[in-house]
This record gives sequence, C-alpha cells and structure tokens, in this order.
Amino acid sequence: MTGAVVTLGEALIRLSVSDGRTLANARSLELLVGGAEANVAVALARLGKPATWISRVSRDPLGQRVVAELRSHGVNCDHVSWAEQSRTGVYYTEIAPAPRGISVVYDRRGSAATGISVESVDLSPADNAAVVQVSGITAALGDSCAKTALALLARGRASGAKCVVDVNFRAKLWSAEIAASTLQPMCAAADVVVCTSEDAADLFGVRSPSPEAVGQLSKVISAPTIVLTDGANGVWLGHEGRVEHFTAIPTTTIDRIGAGDAFCAGLIAGILENDLRFGVRLGQAMASLKHTMHGDHFLGTMADVERVLGAKGRDVRR
Repeated sequence: MTGAVVTLGEALIRLSVSDGRTLANARSLELLVGGAEANVAVALARLGKPATWISRVSRDPLGQRVVAELRSHGVNCDHVSWAEQSRTGVYYTEIAPAPRGISVVYDRRGSAATGISVESVDLSPADNAAVVQVSGITAALGDSCAKTALALLARGRASGAKCVVDVNFRAKLWSAEIAASTLQPMCAAADVVVCTSEDAADLFGVRSPSPEAVGQLSKVISAPTIVLTDGANGVWLGHEGRVEHFTAIPTTTIDRIGAGDAFCAGLIAGILENDLRFGVRLGQAMASLKHTMHGDHFLGTMADVERVLGAKGRDVRR
C-alpha cells in the first residue's frame, strides 16, 4: 500500500447566490466546484495526504473546470474517465441564516457521472490504496453507480485497504427506503461507517444517539466500526465493543456545505495513522473550520487544524 486514499463520486458545478439574495431575485451567481467524495479528496490533499479521485467527467468547459480545480489542490485526477458527449452536473445554493437556512436545487440528471459503471471507469488505483471511500450520494445516482461503488470497496478490501462508507443520505435524490436497501451491502463491506443521527433514524430506525444506539446501528448495518455524528451534540465512536463520546467544537457557521466531508477526511487521516480517536478529533476540527469557509471545499492547512485542537503539534501526527 502506498498510503494513498481513493475516492469515487461525482463533482458538480456549484452556483451560489450572494448573501441576502434568493434564486428568484439573484442578479449574479458565483461558480464553485463541489461534490462529496471530491471534497474529501481535496481536504486530504490539503493535509498532505495522497488522494486520488475517480469519476466520469464530461469533456466540456465545466468538466474541465472541475478537474483543474481538484488538481490545483493536489488531488490526483489521472484516472478520471472523460465522456465526450455528456454534461456536467450543476447545483444551485442559497446560503442564509435562520430561519431561511440552506436551500439546494439540483440539475444533475443525465450528467456524465450518472454513467459511472465498472466498465466506464478505472478502479485500478484501489489496488494500491490504504483507504477507499465512497458515499451514499454516489449510490443514489443510479444502479450502475451503486454497483461500481460496491466494486471499488471489494477491490480495495481484496488489496488490504480500509474501506470507509459515508451514508450521506440526500432525500432529494432518492427515498429513505431505497437508500437503506442499497446502502446496506455497502455498509456491510466497510470497515468504518460514518452516519449522522438524522440518517440513522430515517434510514435504519435507530434514534436517540447513545452508546446503546451505536451498538444497535452496528448490528443493523453489519459494520464493525460506527462513527455517529450528532451536530452540536458531538460524535459517538463505536469500535471493538467500546463506545466513546467526543464533545463538539463550538462553531460559527458561514457555510456548512461540505463540513461532513471535511469531517470524513479528518477521520480518514486518523485511519492512515491507525488511530480512530485521533481521526475523530481531527475530523471535528476540520468540520468546524469548514463551517467558517465559503464553498464546498476545506481550504485550511494542518497548522490551522492544530490551532483549533490547541495541540501545537503534541497531539497531531504528521
């Protein structure tokens, strides 16, 4: 294993209205790049961890923008498959404080990434990976995408990689019932499953985060390690028969989109160090920082994370 992390998923163009505007009255839109697994790869690359992103991308100006953006952060995009006659998915966002909050409108149907299949993308990077990561968002794009995500996990596991699945349920993409049945085999193939308390309740019927709930979720989805996130209430880590709670880091939110991906990246960095507890703390710090950053990507550095942790390097392993 090379210590590399391999992710698979769709990256999209994000078009955001300015503060205080709505899509109905916006005069201009800011163009950014986002997408769950791409966000994870960017965050890891910014920590100095080798990260490869696999996808199927339209060879149009927007698809080229996506790949150029990820490469600018140090993500390896050499195994991207280019679709000659397709389109790049787009999503629109309104970011506003309460009571409005965040609003997202997707325009991704028929995008190049919906054509991801075992035949259309190159999964060979998983053969030399230390960690492979996928999320429920990729599985939601279609049957072939879900099968490819499962194939990547199987290929990574066969090569000795740790497999991480982020449930990442999006109700605008599919129903809770279909998501639960599709994600069950992916979670069972994972070494570590990351799940929010809301998703645990909506998909798997596990409510009220607690040590007992973590154990219940582990049985329901047949995963040996569970990382159950509960926003301001912190994180529960269930591993090897033990459950530990991590207090949340106080955070002021500017843009929360991508915070869960930043957390997942930090957790994976801990897995690379063979230290899940360290990964949870790192992920919490990265998610907290991401809340303060506009756009999908975590744009911080390890020095920024160290300052949040207050460790000055004592508890952070490079």
